[in-house]
Amino acid sequence: MFQDIRAVLFDLDGTLIDSAPDLGAAADKMRTDRGLPSLPLERYRPMAGAGARGMLGEAFGMTPDHPDFAAWREEFFVNYESRMTEHTTIFEGVPELVHQLLQRNLLWGVVTNKAARFTEPLTRAIPLFETAGAVVSGDT
Repeated sequence: MFQDIRAVLFDLDGTLIDSAPDLGAAADKMRTDRGLPSLPLERYRPMAGAGARGMLGEAFGMTPDHPDFAAWREEFFVNYESRMTEHTTIFEGVPELVHQLLQRNLLWGVVTNKAARFTEPLTRAIPLFETAGAVVSGDT
């Protein structure tokens, strides 16, 4: 059934890596910088795959049609960029899965909606991604 498969592509956030702690911290810094109380990680975790839109929505109830959304999104991006590898981890079992793919001579890679601005430094910082045959970002 799978004999014709030559490559496997994965999503990044929430599939291969747990980036919710750093994404949530970037949004939460915006809250605390404005004198608002911190929110627990578990409030941000479900929105990790939705990027800035999800994080700003959770932190402030802000939607993309808000007049300040673009400026706040860029502030979020700067916060995230400065910390995106502090607490991000590879999910349990992912290294073993990648090893099994490589043992079967299957190529593997990543396709994510995350912008290359973040994807490239993040995947360079995590040794697992050295064996990825392709990393495709949302803007590439």
